[in-house]
Amino acid sequence: MIFALDTDALVHWQMAGTEHHEGTRTFIEEVVRTDGARLGLTAQVLHEFLHVTTDHRRFSRPMTMSQAIQRTRELWSSPECECLLPGAEAVSRTLTLIEKYNLGRKRILDTALAATLESVKVSRLITLNGRDFEIFPFIEVINPVGA
Repeated sequence: MIFALDTDALVHWQMAGTEHHEGTRTFIEEVVRTDGARLGLTAQVLHEFLHVTTDHRRFSRPMTMSQAIQRTRELWSSPECECLLPGAEAVSRTLTLIEKYNLGRKRILDTALAATLESVKVSRLITLNGRDFEIFPFIEVINPVGA
């Protein structure tokens, strides 16, 4: 079973000191240990992870770019992680979903993530931003901190 990670869940899991770090870390480690699940990562989420974790406006002690790159490489090659690469149809599906649900520009990245997950047949998404994905009937939102 694969549980995909949204950027926010990945950031809270990896960045000690964030508001939801402990809850997210505990939840993810429990899912992997107890359920034998794998964590699905997309290139898009990892790119956003690099962007967010190196931002000094978001964190008093952000990662350096070198640290973030090293951690991203470790995650991408980790045995508990599954690399989820979109098929060619993901771009077309993203555009179709944007049109179907009349979504604006601020919904493009979430819609692209949803389309990627649909293309690789992964339906479970760990995110703290469940409302961003509830419109997509093929995504099961899982909040690691139960909020």
